[in-house]
Amino acid sequence: MARDRDKRMDALVDASVTTIARHGLTNLRIKDIATEAGVSERLVSYYFPDLDGLVAASHRKASEKYYWQRLRTIQHQREPVAALAQLIASGVPQGREDVLSKVLYELSISATRLTQHERMMSSLYRDEVSLYEQVLVQGQQAKVFTLSGPSNELARSFVALEDGLGLQVLAGTDGLTAEQAKGILLSYGRAVTGAAL
Repeated sequence: MARDRDKRMDALVDASVTTIARHGLTNLRIKDIATEAGVSERLVSYYFPDLDGLVAASHRKASEKYYWQRLRTIQHQREPVAALAQLIASGVPQGREDVLSKVLYELSISATRLTQHERMMSSLYRDEVSLYEQVLVQGQQAKVFTLSGPSNELARSFVALEDGLGLQVLAGTDGLTAEQAKGILLSYGRAVTGAAL
């Protein structure tokens, strides 16, 4: 019984993520989530009486999925140069229809207004920085990277560049593509590590 409940709630969270990506957070309606999930509005309200609770669950799931996908890209990679290149590639939206990236950018706006979203965004930021720092330190220890500054500062810079470029990819600013954004990040990586990325 509890398993069925968890499955239904998870399906509603997935539908909410897709709906936020499609309509934005300010236009989010239970009706659209219900339509996306193929259920009644009543059922959505039964499991999530408060829309904010559903949005928070969606934020949590999107953040966790994004982080774990990125962690998996480097987990089994022993070569720091390849790990850094893969980490960079995993942080750039795949295009204007990248659902997970759209949702995270959309929800990051809430971080300025709602404490729970601020905490989740802060946690995701720290997790992303830790991924970069881990790879940079491994490369330095393996003597394949000659870091131009402290690993934590460089890791923060990678995440900041990712966020800025990713937003431009999603917005279609000046026709910036995912490949071009990756190229810029790889160029930065070469400059701060001295490695041939």
